[in-house]
Amino acid sequence: MTRTQQEHRGEAVQLDEVARASGMPPEKTSGLLHDLVTVHGPATGLAGSDSPDLGPRLEVRPGL
Repeated sequence: MTRTQQEHRGEAVQLDEVARASGMPPEKTSGLLHDLVTVHGPATGLAGSDSPDLGPRLEVRPGL
């Protein structure tokens, strides 16, 4: 996720972008990102995505 976000000049990224970069299926990536956002906390899901049909944009929490 960090690498993908860096490739987007620090902007938040979509689940599909992270899945594609990691080589994992979106279903597995979704579960892992969910844990990073809700359980472990190093990532944040941003409300009000630019494209609601693509789901929330995600970013690594600043300072991590």
